[in-house]
Amino acid sequence: MADDKQNRDAAGPGELNFDEDFDAMERAGSKGLFGRLNTRFNDALQSGRGPERQRDAVQETARHPETTADDLAIRRARTVSAQKMVIPEGVIIEGHLTGGSDTEISGRIEGNITVDGWLHLSASALVTGNVRADSCRIEGLVEGKVECSNEVELGKTGRLNADVLAEKRITVAGQVCGNVVTPGKLHLVDSSQVTGDIRARRLAMDEGATLNGTCSMRAPAQREKARQPQSGQQPPQQASEPNKNKS
Repeated sequence: MADDKQNRDAAGPGELNFDEDFDAMERAGSKGLFGRLNTRFNDALQSGRGPERQRDAVQETARHPETTADDLAIRRARTVSAQKMVIPEGVIIEGHLTGGSDTEISGRIEGNITVDGWLHLSASALVTGNVRADSCRIEGLVEGKVECSNEVELGKTGRLNADVLAEKRITVAGQVCGNVVTPGKLHLVDSSQVTGDIRARRLAMDEGATLNGTCSMRAPAQREKARQPQSGQQPPQQASEPNKNKS
């Protein structure tokens, strides 16, 4: 018992002491251990809150006695939005960049970028690798391939030196040296310059836009159907070789 008390004193208020908990498991079994862990976790959760949050928790518990500390933590986590990641101008990152929230980059990234959210590359941004995001607005220079699950918007100052793909929509107002592919809508505004092939389901090309390449607006299923012979037509037969043994 003296050792248990020393372990509790060493752990401090609101902290988990796993030495004590494992000793408790040997004495009381796993059920007692999980009960202790739950109690200690709630104590640590309460001690990590500021005075305002503790007061809110007390008021919420008074209004709803059945509400537990875990319920309050889950409820609060659902209402807190992810913070925005910002890379300011002048910052150079040598390596890949991965984020789980909206991201704004004005510096230089010497590697790939993967963002689970909205990505904005300002006019001073420079990316030497590939870019993947939900949606992206590009006003700087990207040397690698750009892929987005929703849409890509290339501003007038934006430049892409590789292919760009988006599932829903692509709007081009800058320069692209590569192929542009989307199963949705492609809009080339009057200031756009594309050097490469484009494939899109729908195309809007303003007067003044420049395209140096081929354009295809048929879906893959339509292209496959065009290759197949129409009904009532026989597929072309190969010419048979002359029988050399025929007298």
